[in-house]
Amino acid sequence: MDFNQDEIQQISSAINELFEKVDRLKSKLDNLCKETGSCDHIKKMNREILRKKERDILNATHINTLREKE
Repeated sequence: MDFNQDEIQQISSAINELFEKVDRLKSKLDNLCKETGSCDHIKKMNREILRKKERDILNATHINTLREKE
């Protein structure tokens, strides 16, 4: 049971770190948008990136094919 709890704790910590990084990135993008006045272009690029990520997830191309089998 300790192994599972430790694994859950590691995953939880990793997720929290990712959320913090996403928040910092959003803040940097907001600042870039305000400083450059290119908000429309930045928002457009962000939408394109998100669409590509969504397609990758739907097509399962985000999965590492070199990953060892469990």
